[in-house]
Amino acid sequence: MSVAYAWRKLYEAAVVQTDFRKLPECIAKAERAIGQRLSDHPPPLTDSAEFDAIGKTLAALAVLKAQIAAEGHHAEFGPDEELGGYVA
Repeated sequence: MSVAYAWRKLYEAAVVQTDFRKLPECIAKAERAIGQRLSDHPPPLTDSAEFDAIGKTLAALAVLKAQIAAEGHHAEFGPDEELGGYVA
């Protein structure tokens, strides 16, 4: 059975976004939601399955950012922000 995390919907919205002009904001929303979750329940209070999912999600969002940058889209991403001790 899959566990639903509130931040997961925002991540999924970013993954399926095909408009590169909207993608940076989708990514930022997902990162903010994860940051909020980690600030509300920092490790080790976050369960290990969710913590693992957060790590994988942040890595996937970083790949999306890199793809946008590599394709020359002028996405406006701010400097890396720390999320619960982890850099997004």
